[in-house]
Amino acid sequence: AHDPGISRVGAQRTYVMHKDGMETMLLRPGFEGDVDEFGMLIPFPAPPAIRKIDDEIFAHIEAAVDPPELKVHIQERRVYQDMPSMARRSASMGAVPMEMAEEALAYDEVRVLNQEAVGMYQVAVLQAGSPKALSKWMEENGFRYPDGMDKVVEDYVEDRWCFVAVKAKVGSAKGAAPRPGMRSTNPNLPPDASFDGHVQGMGFRFPTEKPVIPMRLSVFNGEGPRNVIYMLADEPLALHGAPDGFVVRQVSGRDLLDNLTRPIPIHITGGRLEDLSSAEREKVSRKRDPDQYNGIARDLFSADLLAARHETLTLHFEEEEKALLNISESLNLRGDAIDGLLNDAVEEKRDRATDVALDDLRGMTLSIMDGVIPGDLIADENLRFEHHELAWRDNKPRTDVIKPQAGSLTFYR
Repeated sequence: AHDPGISRVGAQRTYVMHKDGMETMLLRPGFEGDVDEFGMLIPFPAPPAIRKIDDEIFAHIEAAVDPPELKVHIQERRVYQDMPSMARRSASMGAVPMEMAEEALAYDEVRVLNQEAVGMYQVAVLQAGSPKALSKWMEENGFRYPDGMDKVVEDYVEDRWCFVAVKAKVGSAKGAAPRPGMRSTNPNLPPDASFDGHVQGMGFRFPTEKPVIPMRLSVFNGEGPRNVIYMLADEPLALHGAPDGFVVRQVSGRDLLDNLTRPIPIHITGGRLEDLSSAEREKVSRKRDPDQYNGIARDLFSADLLAARHETLTLHFEEEEKALLNISESLNLRGDAIDGLLNDAVEEKRDRATDVALDDLRGMTLSIMDGVIPGDLIADENLRFEHHELAWRDNKPRTDVIKPQAGSLTFYR
């Protein structure tokens, strides 16, 4: 196959939630290379709703599985210090779903179901009558078609799947910083631009009877040995055909709900909470609020569960937020401050709409899989899952994960 000019770095992290025939899949891969053009081609059984996801989403998922511990030190002098608290989360983007066309396509036909800018990406949702037609359309429109993947693409065409084509300019800060809601990305990058690190994550919500991760085209996206999969479903699951030990952690939905809604654990030295003043206890209480550590994950779970409840690909507050972002973009209003204002505008509606659905976590299980997926397994079929319960002796909190830390508070007597 032709060298795409990019290579995978670090782990590819994938989140999947499947319930009642609805699946959400989030992707955040890492790449490096000497080219300024980054692209992906992802097949789906039905046209997905597409959204940008928060950069901290996977760290917050880890903190939902095993919340950080707050350390409180009580010492002799009555002066206290506090570590800086984390910034408030920002919301992920919603998208208006597109219906799958029923009629068959001609061999040389490509049907464009949707086109939009999502953060740093330009995205097109396509149906194709053949790999040749898909390749021609992508090349004519500035997308990179995966060399050597005609047979795999043909299989998806025969199954009447659609394709999400993604392109982005990631070589320089100017080109890599388009805000959500932009209709285009900046093409004016130097020819020697390069990229190193994690690209912006994307979320897809689509209907499917069984949970699936379509990775057969991932060779085009750059080879990487390690995959971390977070699978939230009605039962504990493992990847079908994966090696032993691939499942590294499982947490029940009931425990997950507690971790998302109850104060984080606390470890006190030098005294008791009762020894502190009311103002000091209030400071401890604020630091134990789980929202700052796993609140992005709570928003994710609750929105996905609500969408499954209502059998819809997009929720009203997701549509409203995207509309506000498009308005701000038309006025050239961008940046963290604008993103924060837009988040505040929909936060109350989002929380009110999704809180009721969060209780649906009780009957679910989050399984974390981490390791090397055999190359022939990825190449030959979409990733499928099977029932698997991790032995209790192996189901322990992991210490090598990246997640928000609570730090410590010191109070002086």
